[in-house]
Amino acid sequence: MAQPIAILHKPTPALGACILAGVERDTRGCSLTDAQRFNYLPVSPMVVISWVFEGDLHLVQDGTPGVAPRLGAPLPRLLFSGPHRRPSMSWSPGPLHALSVGFYPEALRRLMGLSVEPYLDCNLPLQAVAPAPFLQACQAVLDGGGVHAFAQLQTQLQPLWGEPAQASPVPYLGDWVRALATRAAHSSAGRSVRQLQRLVRDWTGQSQRDLQLFIRADTALQHYLAWQRGERRDLASVAADAGFADQSHMGRDIRRLTGLSPARLGAHVATDEAFWYYRLIAAEMQP
Repeated sequence: MAQPIAILHKPTPALGACILAGVERDTRGCSLTDAQRFNYLPVSPMVVISWVFEGDLHLVQDGTPGVAPRLGAPLPRLLFSGPHRRPSMSWSPGPLHALSVGFYPEALRRLMGLSVEPYLDCNLPLQAVAPAPFLQACQAVLDGGGVHAFAQLQTQLQPLWGEPAQASPVPYLGDWVRALATRAAHSSAGRSVRQLQRLVRDWTGQSQRDLQLFIRADTALQHYLAWQRGERRDLASVAADAGFADQSHMGRDIRRLTGLSPARLGAHVATDEAFWYYRLIAAEMQP
């Protein structure tokens, strides 16, 4: 029996300043229970575009433990998702093949000519927001049926992007936030701190403070996942190395990002198929 496939795709340097990463999920040919068909995802400041090549995917609108989940309508085959400030869940009733690609919000602003802030926590058909050239590029990937989809996407985007090559810092985002602040300062010589903060919000849809809180929580999650995979240190030392005053502070940030305490998250990541995304990110962190 086939096993579910999860692949983390990294962009080429030509698109390193545009795309953070792509995540491909393929459960075709797999025998999964209904519970194993859920997908648990953390908070993200990225704009995500998703392609559903085969199967149906539903957002879970009410994922209260112990209560039957309330599902939304099937998501469109081409989906635009703004930055999400809360963890999210989705579910597929059967086999699924899909690709989700995280774009830096300021890069997608350049590609699509739209402000990100109105789309915080939104999920919309891509055709509702994308200009024709970008939509046509994404539609070509969908029409390809999912064969080498991420490579095909990069081929389609390169003529639209045209910026200097830059390595992408997958899967860490702290460098991105610091680079935003530096770029704002360089492009706004003589402006006040408040004006610089407004510029960052204009680029990303979120305040610099909110982005810094996300990075702190993401740092906590990265260190915790590395520890869970076998680092031979106590958790208090892990918290200290991540820059937290104590273990409880780190735990609060992990809950902010994932909706779960470190103990519950660790138990799910270790045994629950639905938490495959966290295992994928943890594997990327391995030396």
